[in-house]
Formats: sequence, C-alpha cells, structure tokens
Amino acid sequence: MHSTLCTWPNLLACLSALTALWSGLAQAALPPTELKDLAPPPEFFPGATRDSAIPTPETVLGFRLGQRAVTPAEIERCLKAWTAAAPDRTRLVEYACSHEGRPLYYVVVTAPRHLARLDQIQADLARFADPRQTSDAEAEKLLEDLPAPAWLAYTIHGDETEGSDAALAVLYHLIAGADPDVAGLREDLVIILDPLMNPDGRERFVKMIAEHRGALPNVDDQSLVHDGYWPYGRGNHYLFDLNRDWLWAVHPESRGRLREVARWNPVLFVDAHGMGSQDTHLFSPPREPINPHIPAMRARWGELFARDQAAAFDRHGLVYYTGEWHEEWYPGYSDAYASYRGAVGILYEQARIAEDGVRRPEGRILSYGESVQHHVIGSLANLATTRAHARALLRDLRANRQRALDPAGPYAHRTFAVLPTANASRLRALIELLQLHGFELYRAARPFTAAAATNHLGQLVTATNLPAGTLLIPNRQPLGHLVAAALEFDPRFSEQALREERRELLRWGRSRLYDTTAWNLTMFCGLEALALAGDLPAEAEPYREPEPAAAPAVGPTQPVAYVFDGADDLSVTAAARLLERGVQVRVAEKDFIFDETRFARGSVVVTRLDNRTFTGDLAVVVDRTARELGLRAVAVASGLGAGDLPDLGGRHFQRLEPPRIALVGRGQFDFTDYGALWHTLDHRLGIRHSHLEDGAPLDLARYNVLVLPNAWGGTNRFALEALKDWVRQGGTLIAIGSSTTRFTAEAAAFSKVRSLPDVLSRLADYELVVLREWLARDPNPQPPAPVWAHLPTNQLAYPWQVVDGAHPDEKELKRRDAWQALFMPQGALLACRVDTNSWLTFGCTEPMPVLADRRSVLMAAEGVEAPIRYGYLTAASPPATNPSPEPSPAANPGEDKSKKDAGKDKPEPPRIGWAAQPPGTALYLRQSGLLWPEAAHRIAN
Repeated sequence: MHSTLCTWPNLLACLSALTALWSGLAQAALPPTELKDLAPPPEFFPGATRDSAIPTPETVLGFRLGQRAVTPAEIERCLKAWTAAAPDRTRLVEYACSHEGRPLYYVVVTAPRHLARLDQIQADLARFADPRQTSDAEAEKLLEDLPAPAWLAYTIHGDETEGSDAALAVLYHLIAGADPDVAGLREDLVIILDPLMNPDGRERFVKMIAEHRGALPNVDDQSLVHDGYWPYGRGNHYLFDLNRDWLWAVHPESRGRLREVARWNPVLFVDAHGMGSQDTHLFSPPREPINPHIPAMRARWGELFARDQAAAFDRHGLVYYTGEWHEEWYPGYSDAYASYRGAVGILYEQARIAEDGVRRPEGRILSYGESVQHHVIGSLANLATTRAHARALLRDLRANRQRALDPAGPYAHRTFAVLPTANASRLRALIELLQLHGFELYRAARPFTAAAATNHLGQLVTATNLPAGTLLIPNRQPLGHLVAAALEFDPRFSEQALREERRELLRWGRSRLYDTTAWNLTMFCGLEALALAGDLPAEAEPYREPEPAAAPAVGPTQPVAYVFDGADDLSVTAAARLLERGVQVRVAEKDFIFDETRFARGSVVVTRLDNRTFTGDLAVVVDRTARELGLRAVAVASGLGAGDLPDLGGRHFQRLEPPRIALVGRGQFDFTDYGALWHTLDHRLGIRHSHLEDGAPLDLARYNVLVLPNAWGGTNRFALEALKDWVRQGGTLIAIGSSTTRFTAEAAAFSKVRSLPDVLSRLADYELVVLREWLARDPNPQPPAPVWAHLPTNQLAYPWQVVDGAHPDEKELKRRDAWQALFMPQGALLACRVDTNSWLTFGCTEPMPVLADRRSVLMAAEGVEAPIRYGYLTAASPPATNPSPEPSPAANPGEDKSKKDAGKDKPEPPRIGWAAQPPGTALYLRQSGLLWPEAAHRIAN
C-alpha cells in the first residue's frame, strides 16, 4: 500500500465517497428479510356473509386490521364511515371530549326497529330497573320486547393497543354481518361499543411506535417499538390511570362514561386490556378477595360466561386462565364498577403486542394480529352468552335492585350522614360526585338525634345530635350495592382471604392484593361522616341544590382589606389566582375576628395598603376572583382583632411571594404521580408552572418552588450541592414518596428528617419529641405543684419516665423493623393528628385520614416540623395493664435506674412500636383497609 493513501485528506475523501455511495443505495430500501413464524394478520371472521354496502376496514384504513395499531383519527374515520353506511342499525354518540380535544364515541348497534325507539328503550330500561316505578307484572310486560343492553369497552390504557383494533373488527362484523347469528345479536341486544376509552394516551403511544418503527419487523419485546418511553401511553393527557377513575370521576373521559352507563343500565360490561407480552390471556371471574358488596349473582354469571368464553378459546386451540392475580376488592375498575350497578362485569387481559409480534419463551412468535384476534373471540363469545340469557340477565338486574331496596335486606337500616362544614367547596365536590354516580341524596330539614351511629374511627356513638343541613345518603336505594361499596367505612376481607394474604407475605414477601384496600369517599374528602344505624330520619327531605349565593363581595365600600375565609379549600386557589393577577396577598397564621366575623387560620387577606400601587381596580379583581370560585370575599372596615386575637398589622399575617413553580419529570419519576401534581397545578390552583427534565442542565434561580414526584426506585439526578445552595437562598423543595430518600440520608447533610431504619440506635430522642408534642397540645397544662416553692423539689417527674426501661438493642430493633416492614400496607386509610401551629396544615382537621402504603417511614427529630403524624391521640383512661409509674419520694434524682435494675427480668415498656404512648391517651390508627398489627407498630407516630 502506498503511504500517500494514509494521509488525513485522502482518508477523509475516501470516507466521504463511501458515505455518498451508501446514501445513494439507501434511496431504494432493501426489502425486509423473511421472519419465519411471523404470521400475517388473520381473517377475523372467515366465511362470514357481509352487507357489501358497508365498506371493509381495509377500504377505510388502507391496510388490514391487525397489521399495525390504528390511530385515534383512523378509528374515528371507521366509526363515521360505517355509521353513515348503516344508519338504520347504528347510532354514533359522542359522549365526552378529552383534555387534548379528541372526541370519545360509542356506537350503538341494534335492529332497525329498536333503533327507531332507542330513547324509549332507555326510558323503559330505567323503569324496569327501579322496582319502585314498576310492579313485577309491569316489569314482565316490559320484558317482552326489551332488548338487553351489552356494553363493550376497549383500551382504557392507551398503550394496550390491540383492544381498539379488536373493537373495530367486532364493530364491522356486527354492522355488516348478514348471517343469522349476527342478525340475532342485533335483534335481541342493544350493543354499545366504545372502541377507545383513552384517545390521548393512545395517540401518544402510536406516535412512539411510529418513531421507532424500522424497515424490518421487530419481535424483541424489550425494544422501544414495543414499550415506548416516559411517560408511555398508559395514562390520559394528565397521565392518570383512567381505570382507577370510575369512583372519583376526575377527568372528562370518566365523567362522560359514568353518565352514559347510568342511562343504559347494561347487563354486560366488557373491559378489554393488555398485560405483559410474555403472558397469555386472562378473563373473569376473579379470585378472592372479592368485595362483599358485589351482587351475589355475579359469581354465578361469571362462571357461566367463563365456560362459554373458554369453549370459544378451546375451539381455536388457545390457552388462557382465570383468577390467579385477578382479585376484585377495589370497586373503582371499569368491570367492577359496572358490576355494582347490576351488570356482569368481565375483564380481559391479553398479552400486549404493540407492533409486529413478540417472540415468546417457547420460541413461537405471537403476532400483533393474533393478539387482536383473541379479544375478538372473547367479545363475540360474551355477546352470544348475553343473547342466550338476555331475559334472565335483565331479571337479575332488577332483582339486584330489589335486594338493595328490601326492607329486611342488608342495606335496610343504614344511612350515611355527612355533617355540614365551613369547607363548602369540599362538600359541594362530594355532592356533585355522588349525584354523578346516581345516588339518591337527602338533607336534614331540622336538627335530629341519631340513636346509634359509627364514626370514622370505628367508635360507636349514641344519642348524637345532628344539625339541620346534614347530608343523608340512605344505603337502602336501587344502587345500594354501589352506595355501600363507595361509602362503607370499614369493609372486611373474608377470613380465608386474610389467611391467604398473610401466608403469601410470610412465604414470598409479596402481597396477593392488586391495588389499594381503602377508598372511602367521605374519608378521602376529609369530611366528618357517620354511619347511622337506621332508616332515613323523619326530618329528611330530598336534597335540592341551594339557591345561588348573593354577590360574593360584602362589607364597606372603602375597606382596609378583603378576606377569603381559610376554612374553604378554594381560598388557596383564590390566593394563587390573585397572585397571578399581580395582587399582593397575605395569609393568616391564626384564627382571627374582624368586624365581628370569625375567620379560620389560613385565611387569605388582601389589604389596600399592600396594593396601593396596583394598576387596576382592586375591588373588581377581588370580586371577579370570588365569583369565579363561588367564594365570598368579605370586605372589612377595621383590622383590629377581637380580644387577644391577631391584629392586621401584627406578625401573624404573612405576605406571600408569587410562586415560580417547576415540576420535575422524566427519568425515574412515577408518571402517574407527576400527572396528578400537574393536574392539581392546572385545575385546582390554576397557576402557571414549568415542567423540567430530570438531569438536564438548568438555571434553578428562575424558580422558588421545585417539586419532585414519587420515583420508581432510582433517585433524581439533580446535583445535591446545587440544590442545597438553592434552598439556602430561599428555594422551597417538595419531595414526595421515594424521592425523599436522597435527602433523608445522613451522609447527604440536607435535612434532619431521617428514614426509620437509619435511626434505630437513637429512638429515645425521637420518642421524647413525640411526648413533648403531646404535652404541648394540652390546652390547660398543669404546672408542677411546687412551681412557686422556694426550695427545689426532689420529686421531679420527666416525660420519658412513662416507660420504665430502654429500647431493645439495635440488633433486635433491626430484626423487628425488617419483620414489620414485611407487612406494610398496600393502601390503608389511617387516622392522623394535625399540628395546628404549622402553616402546612391550613384547612386540615383531625382526625385526618391519610392513605398509607409501603413507602418510607419518615422520622422527625428535635427541630423538625412534623405537621402530620400517623395516629390520632385522644385523652382516655389509661389501660389497667399500663399504669403510669410514679417516682418514689425516696428516689435519688441522680441515680441511673437502668443500672439499679440491671439483671432483673422486667417486662418490656408500654410502647406502640418505637414510641411511648403518653399516659391517659388512646391512639387510633386504622380507619379503613388492611393494616397488619406489625405495620401499625412501625407506622404509628
């Protein structure tokens, strides 16, 4: 080789030539090599006779169904084409609009004679399903010509794409099919088919697939083309899991569905999902634990539908399973929610294939088209079963409502009562939610006395006086099963399910539970409620919406300030909106009284003095903000507080800085937690904020609030020293869940907050903090008797002397903590006590329900604020087995009692977990859900 060829100019020239050569070749892409075992999309209904007037999916889409995931726009195109081509047997209904502006549709498919009177069928179904409106004879008469409504729903998780493709195949078959079996389905049923429950999530995911789609098929399920990337496609625009939103109805997709399900009263509700790509196919029925309020008929029908579905799969030589991980405790899933309304709810979970196919452990390739086909097979099998038993299913729908109304039934003598509150927006939100679910509501027109009731702590209270305006929800109503599931304070597992759960934890260190064990609506809303042992009181009247409030702004025309009462959650939103509009805002640290009106701590105060340079009409802006939120802005003439309560010019009215908020995402952050925070900032506070990427080079000086959502196991990648400097300069860091781990490590030197396992050798210090807090809560602390004595006493008592002995050694404590951690809850509502001296607890009352899970237990030492602690401490008579030790008059104050008692066999001191229980107290912890005693001792305090 000549040396001249190795010079840099020649080398670069050669590389340029090669690049040009290859780029030229790339103009004509090589055909993909054959991939053995990757089957083409199947023929979903071979041999079926079709109405040629209905365009085929391939005609509308330009490709075969099952070849790739269809987009939301392509789904909409199919729906419109087919309903336009078959107006005699279909109706297209837009029932909601997503956050990103995409319409959500369902298609009604039925016989022409039914379609012509669809509104009447809905009305007849409502009458038939309410035994108070029709006698049994009238119901049977209606049944003679009442088609059974069957609801098929697909892809509530946007990245479980095969569901929507299956929906199109099923829909085309139902509309275009000319065979007797399809015509029979249209004649005996009204089929409501919702092909895409989460258009925003699907749109996001199919774009990810397109971004990573190569020239060659890919069957490696670890490839990005199959999985996507953060935030994936599971959630909606705000990354919520819509399959958990049925009870809460936060999002427009859910609210629209709830309204339509209530209108149709379906007897079948199918919810088609995808799961791990190396799995097979699951369908209902579930295993234990099963919520006790699921109608009893669900088990019988579930077995029947499963047998028919299994037979259909067997005919195709497919494998499947039921039960295993699928339990049905939480009532907020699609199929479960419909079951409480009287439908047969059925879950599908198909091995998820996003593109092409996936090579399975046995070596074969499961194609995308095959995964679509499995949903198609299940859907048609369930429709066939529904048709075969249509009248029996309708009769059971009615019978479930009759059982809920039975004067001798399980719901006959229970009424839920929600007490009036100054937090009007919170109560209003609960009422709107209950009405959306279709619950019948009442209110107490006059005060009344409840003979017996149970509160959120599980305490039985008698002869309780309840005020006028108390919200009343009788459990005895047509939707009694759903009312009980949503509002019962403390549902319990069966003994068998409890034993199985404990065995699983002990043997494998994992839970059999798929989701949370607690969800009570009144607890989540933080509203005081009682379960009354009786029917509606005589003082009850049907609930009516209150008259619109008068003009929000009241008081003098030239006030010194305007006040939004901090008792209402929306006062925080008012502060945020006012700050956005350039108004100077203060917040009250304590309760106060101006102009004979009492305001709660946390009240928002706008003074004329602070806003003397405001370029606008302050009164107009305040009034506009109040009207937007349905609040009252009180104009006060004087800032002089009543008695010893704060005055406006004192230190208890702190000026707020306009927030410059940054929410950090991507990386290891949990996208659902991120989305919930994002939604709160957008919809609850309506405040501008920025979204940052974890690990990106950033100028943190632009922000004064940085929010780190819960993480999946990794920690955020922000430089710790940079965050320290930012906090020292006034930044507020909010770390949630496992994102706290990095900052609680002692080596980080960031905070005095620690994780429980890191302080087991110093528990006495943390125990003293708990005791000191309890003593400080006493509104009338008793000073020691000799406080005015001229001679010091030799009988001084110390708070830590309530326990007679030290903690076990560190080795034993670590062993106990590891054991207790094994039993941490999947999700239980726990009663918490509130530090009312902290600004972080504005608007909080106690006991405050908090959902606890398996996350870290954080410990607050001396000098650390603990605004909320697990466990509601109340005064109580001390147990006989836990006397408060009294120091002996002869004891030497300087004597080390531990040395004096060394070697003696003493009982362990009376502690709940790591902390002594203050004398004369009771500690309430579990409110709802499963909390093992071991976990209670780890979490308490």
